[in-house]
Amino acid sequence: MNLQKQILDNKEEYYQLAIEYYYNIDEEHLKNIDKIVFKSIVILIDHEFVPTPCIEIKIELYHQNESDRISSYCLYIDKEKEFIYEFLIDK
Repeated sequence: MNLQKQILDNKEEYYQLAIEYYYNIDEEHLKNIDKIVFKSIVILIDHEFVPTPCIEIKIELYHQNESDRISSYCLYIDKEKEFIYEFLIDK
């Protein structure tokens, strides 16, 4: 199956995978999260420090009563959905 079509047909599954990986690194921090926003899914062809080709899934995390994000999380996986790298930016 074409990778683009696979991602389009299963984008919710990809976002849920990113949320699961985020739970694994920071479950305590997640208790303060009231809103998760799905930002993007990108196929990376070339990257400075992440092995490519790969898929980048980005989510942003918010408190319910705040409009400013409190962190962004990026998960990098291969086409078989195996973990490559993750990146968390706290505000």
